[in-house]
Amino acid sequence: MDNIIRDLAEWINRQEKHIIIGITGHGGAGKTTFADQLKQAFCQDSNLICTDPYIVHSALRRDTKITYTFQSEVHTAKMTACHPLAHYTEALERDIQMTLAGMKWSTIDRDYLPSKLIDPAKKLTIFEGMSIAFVNTDYLDLQIYLYTDEQTELARRSTRDTVERNRNLENIQKSHQERRRQYSHFMHSSKDKADIILFTDEKGVHIEKQQLSIE
Repeated sequence: MDNIIRDLAEWINRQEKHIIIGITGHGGAGKTTFADQLKQAFCQDSNLICTDPYIVHSALRRDTKITYTFQSEVHTAKMTACHPLAHYTEALERDIQMTLAGMKWSTIDRDYLPSKLIDPAKKLTIFEGMSIAFVNTDYLDLQIYLYTDEQTELARRSTRDTVERNRNLENIQKSHQERRRQYSHFMHSSKDKADIILFTDEKGVHIEKQQLSIE
């Protein structure tokens, strides 16, 4: 991962303008880790925005049933965050455009994520989270997509969500198959529009696509 971060940092530093990067992928793909490392490369000269507040609240999604056909079978289940309509995309695009316009703005305030001021005078702004998969990429200078295999995702979510989010392991395991199915049906194809595609597993980070000219 260090080499990818280094190449990105070199590319960003060569640009003569504020750069906006979107980092996205399914849960447990490694988005947050990658975004944190990229931010660290620029220290105080970067903004990092978690886009989780742009996801429709789980209490509402739990009562929202969707029906879709996957691999010739009809499925009916609650809407997960892998569905495009599970995101306040218009609000996120508005905030990205405010950054593009050089406007200062405050992020959404949540009990798990206090509001902070975004300064467009900084060299880099990173938007990280699942919601970025569904925005208009014309608003981004670069989109990075991370994903992993089903087993690795479950292992990571089981550890992270029980320790950091106090969630029940049994419920995580029960919902995993449906989450993965909706990811494959509604979200996975969105990776094709990304400039950089990274597959992550226990062996590290593997570059599948990199449309980034390093001079």
